[in-house]
Amino acid sequence: MVIDATWLLRLETDGDGPRLAVKDCIDVAGTPTTAACPALMDDPAPAAADAPVVETARRQGARIVGKTNLVELCRHIDGINPWTGTPTNPIDPERVPGGSSSGSAVAVANDEADVGYGTDTGGSVRVPAACCGITGLKTTAGRVPTHGVVEFSRTLDTVGPLARDVAGLAVGMELMEPGFRQADASGVPLTAARLRFADVDPGIDTSLDAVLAAAGVKTVDVTLPEWESWVAAANDIMGAEGYWAQRHLLDRPDLLEERDVESIGGGARIKAGRVAECRRIGLAARSRLGELLADHAFLALPTLRAEPPRMDDVRPGMTYLTVPLNLAGLPAVALPVPRTDGGFPASLQLVGAWYAEEELLAAAAVLEAAVAAR
Repeated sequence: MVIDATWLLRLETDGDGPRLAVKDCIDVAGTPTTAACPALMDDPAPAAADAPVVETARRQGARIVGKTNLVELCRHIDGINPWTGTPTNPIDPERVPGGSSSGSAVAVANDEADVGYGTDTGGSVRVPAACCGITGLKTTAGRVPTHGVVEFSRTLDTVGPLARDVAGLAVGMELMEPGFRQADASGVPLTAARLRFADVDPGIDTSLDAVLAAAGVKTVDVTLPEWESWVAAANDIMGAEGYWAQRHLLDRPDLLEERDVESIGGGARIKAGRVAECRRIGLAARSRLGELLADHAFLALPTLRAEPPRMDDVRPGMTYLTVPLNLAGLPAVALPVPRTDGGFPASLQLVGAWYAEEELLAAAAVLEAAVAAR
């Protein structure tokens, strides 16, 4: 039963461990996993076991305070769900909270949880973090197990934490991966390829550049003409894999949003040859970004090209700067940055090498300190 737009289920917990909010596409033993979709709510059998990321958190004393709302079946980035309600953006209630991990982001931003678990297939941790003024980490593809997680796109799905600051992300990583430790920042080189895009709000770019300079990050501007093809390839892989994962739900179209009936069915029209082509494009993206990461410790770019849209003016394209990184499998942090012109906070996306979350969080902490010092 939905109890408010942020939480689908509240849980009573004891202890003094970190408060953990779990996106309701991740199994928590004894509770149903609904992905905020009536077609799954119609058969509310409780999960028999915790997903591995929940099991490891329990072992370390985390208090699971509830299951959070999301966009139906993790399929959209705006955070809007007509069935279960839309969590309220904590910065501007007239704007979208971002999705699909909307409830986890809002719960963290409102200090109802210390860490939120989200999933990120095309930006679903980083975009709600950007919309809600908090931090979020998309993990390296394959680093964190996705067993016990409602499948959307098998090769692009990842699980990652949301928190109010970088220290909270480190806590979230340790809950998922016992023994995780953020690297010592003194040993992390602060160099970055600054990825440039023509259609980014100039106020966002100016704000990010100011923080990078204040943190002492040495940057080199880079443009990537291939980016558009990477966006298209990632979206087509997502569509094709999403069809095979969720096609059975088309038997109950009355219990799906119309846009999800269309998006699931649309995946069937993506041919195997196109998927193979997209895989080759993905390998090329990994190679090109790997070359950049061989010359620079990190990549730096915005999370969003513009302010989060208002609820009545949602347009496609919010994953334009995030989804190619899913295609390449790279880890990326979204970090809030005040705008120099006083507008809605910007979000910096810092991208590290594969399986280098320890160093990535160390660099993000340096940037966060530079923001605090301004």
